[in-house]
Amino acid sequence: MASMNTVVYSSTQQRQVWRVIPDLIRARELLLGLVWRDLRVRYRDATFGFLWAVLEPLLLTLILTFVFTFAFANRNAGAAVEGQPPFALLILSGLAFWQFLAMSVNRALHSLIECANLVNRVFFPREIIPISSVCFTTVDFTVGLVVLLILRAISGYAFEWAICWLFIVFFVEFCLVLGLALLFSCGNVFYRDVGFFVPVGLTFGFYASPVFYPAEWVANNVPAWVFNCYMLNPMACLITASRQILFGLRTPDLWYLAWPGFLALLALVAGLTVFRRASPTFSDHI
Repeated sequence: MASMNTVVYSSTQQRQVWRVIPDLIRARELLLGLVWRDLRVRYRDATFGFLWAVLEPLLLTLILTFVFTFAFANRNAGAAVEGQPPFALLILSGLAFWQFLAMSVNRALHSLIECANLVNRVFFPREIIPISSVCFTTVDFTVGLVVLLILRAISGYAFEWAICWLFIVFFVEFCLVLGLALLFSCGNVFYRDVGFFVPVGLTFGFYASPVFYPAEWVANNVPAWVFNCYMLNPMACLITASRQILFGLRTPDLWYLAWPGFLALLALVAGLTVFRRASPTFSDHI
């Protein structure tokens, strides 16, 4: 006999977007369980365990620092911008925010297909599966951000009140990532080409965002209209805003939060709407 807390919806009711929040609250224990399962699976058999959450971004930072400090030293020498932080900190600050987006979207992309048995046999709000992927990578992001703040303090940067703006930057990115995760995971169920297209798009986005270089390098080397088009990339805005907070010790420019915020809201509403309306038919396509 079903428990009193069990809620069963018809296909029409499952498509209703307004039910998302109460459904997620009702199934919060399942969400936490999926996140905890992913954490255990990832680090269970690793010798260094959870320490890899720290080592991975640091090792990638060291590689990129070597490449762009030594291999391309002459080329980058003329592009240096006065007042920029140490190059390793510059890269780590960009990686922290970019890796959160890339890892979240990549994990969410195939999450529904990988959890086919769960999707086909158990009724629950399907949004929980891609959301758990985003929450999982939030743990890695938090560890990476703590490491960045420690290295920033060691480098002599003070902790000003402006550092609180990082929470706003992260919230905007979280909403953007969540919307993309819902859209792409849903799309991959119906069109498997999405699973090939998204990694290519993320690779392009990595180089089209100021991850391993400051946005000022672009501004100093291209016409103004090209730079304005470049800054339509929401990750370019968010990474630049985070650097203004971390190393400029000031409030970020309003545009660097307003534009990504608008796109994040658009992505989140679109993701929730498309995902919720398509979710009753997932089992027919997985």
